[in-house]
Amino acid sequence: MVSAPLTAAALVDSRMSKRALRAKLGLSNDKQLAKVLQLPVEQVESWEEERALPAVPEVLRLLDVQTGTAPAPPPADPDDDRIVPVEVA
Repeated sequence: MVSAPLTAAALVDSRMSKRALRAKLGLSNDKQLAKVLQLPVEQVESWEEERALPAVPEVLRLLDVQTGTAPAPPPADPDDDRIVPVEVA
Protein backbone atom coordinates (compact mmCIF):
# COMPACT_ATOMS: atom_id res chain seq x y z
CA MET A 1 0.00 0.00 0.00
CA VAL A 2 1.25 3.48 -0.88
CA SER A 3 0.86 5.89 2.00
CA ALA A 4 2.67 9.05 0.90
CA PRO A 5 0.63 11.29 -1.43
CA LEU A 6 3.68 12.36 -3.42
CA THR A 7 4.71 8.76 -4.00
CA ALA A 8 1.21 7.86 -5.14
CA ALA A 9 1.08 10.81 -7.53
CA ALA A 10 3.46 9.01 -9.85
CA LEU A 11 1.05 6.07 -10.03
CA VAL A 12 -2.21 7.81 -10.81
CA ASP A 13 -3.77 9.69 -13.69
CA SER A 14 -6.26 12.55 -13.28
CA ARG A 15 -8.80 10.70 -15.47
CA MET A 16 -8.55 7.54 -13.40
CA SER A 17 -11.68 5.90 -12.00
CA LYS A 18 -12.12 4.98 -8.36
CA ARG A 19 -11.79 1.27 -9.20
CA ALA A 20 -8.57 1.86 -11.16
CA LEU A 21 -7.11 4.01 -8.37
CA ARG A 22 -7.81 1.32 -5.77
CA ALA A 23 -6.18 -1.28 -8.02
CA LYS A 24 -3.08 0.90 -8.63
CA LEU A 25 -2.65 1.55 -4.92
CA GLY A 26 -3.27 -2.09 -4.00
CA LEU A 27 -6.38 -1.30 -1.98
CA SER A 28 -9.29 -3.70 -1.81
CA ASN A 29 -12.11 -1.47 -0.61
CA ASP A 30 -13.42 2.08 -0.23
CA LYS A 31 -12.59 2.17 3.48
CA GLN A 32 -8.88 1.82 2.73
CA LEU A 33 -9.07 4.43 -0.05
CA ALA A 34 -10.86 6.83 2.30
CA LYS A 35 -8.06 6.38 4.83
CA VAL A 36 -5.38 7.19 2.22
CA LEU A 37 -7.36 10.24 1.04
CA GLN A 38 -8.19 11.23 4.63
CA LEU A 39 -11.89 11.53 3.75
CA PRO A 40 -15.06 10.10 5.31
CA VAL A 41 -15.81 6.57 4.09
CA GLU A 42 -19.36 7.62 3.14
CA GLN A 43 -18.02 10.27 0.77
CA VAL A 44 -15.69 7.86 -1.01
CA GLU A 45 -18.42 5.21 -1.21
CA SER A 46 -20.73 7.72 -2.93
CA TRP A 47 -18.37 8.06 -5.91
CA GLU A 48 -19.24 5.93 -8.93
CA GLU A 49 -16.81 3.08 -9.61
CA GLU A 50 -16.11 3.79 -13.29
CA ARG A 51 -16.32 7.60 -13.46
CA ALA A 52 -13.33 9.93 -13.25
CA LEU A 53 -12.30 10.87 -9.74
CA PRO A 54 -13.92 14.05 -8.36
CA ALA A 55 -11.79 17.19 -8.10
CA VAL A 56 -11.86 17.44 -4.30
CA PRO A 57 -8.70 18.83 -2.65
CA GLU A 58 -7.73 15.48 -1.14
CA VAL A 59 -7.85 13.73 -4.51
CA LEU A 60 -5.99 16.59 -6.20
CA ARG A 61 -3.32 16.41 -3.49
CA LEU A 62 -2.95 12.68 -4.09
CA LEU A 63 -2.73 13.34 -7.82
CA ASP A 64 -0.24 16.15 -7.11
CA VAL A 65 -2.29 18.70 -9.04
CA GLN A 66 -1.58 22.36 -8.31
CA THR A 67 -4.76 24.47 -8.43
CA GLY A 68 -4.65 28.23 -8.65
CA THR A 69 -1.03 28.53 -7.67
CA ALA A 70 1.77 30.11 -9.62
CA PRO A 71 4.69 27.89 -10.53
CA ALA A 72 7.47 27.89 -8.01
CA PRO A 73 10.36 30.16 -8.93
CA PRO A 74 13.53 28.38 -10.01
CA PRO A 75 16.05 27.89 -7.22
CA ALA A 76 18.70 30.58 -6.86
CA ASP A 77 22.03 29.77 -8.46
CA PRO A 78 24.50 29.22 -5.61
CA ASP A 79 27.42 30.04 -7.94
CA ASP A 80 25.93 33.28 -9.24
CA ASP A 81 28.25 35.50 -7.14
CA ARG A 82 31.33 33.42 -8.10
CA ILE A 83 30.98 33.96 -11.84
CA VAL A 84 33.26 36.81 -12.97
CA PRO A 85 34.41 38.06 -16.37
CA VAL A 86 37.61 36.48 -17.61
CA GLU A 87 40.22 38.58 -19.37
CA VAL A 88 42.04 36.83 -22.16
CA ALA A 89 45.56 37.88 -23.17
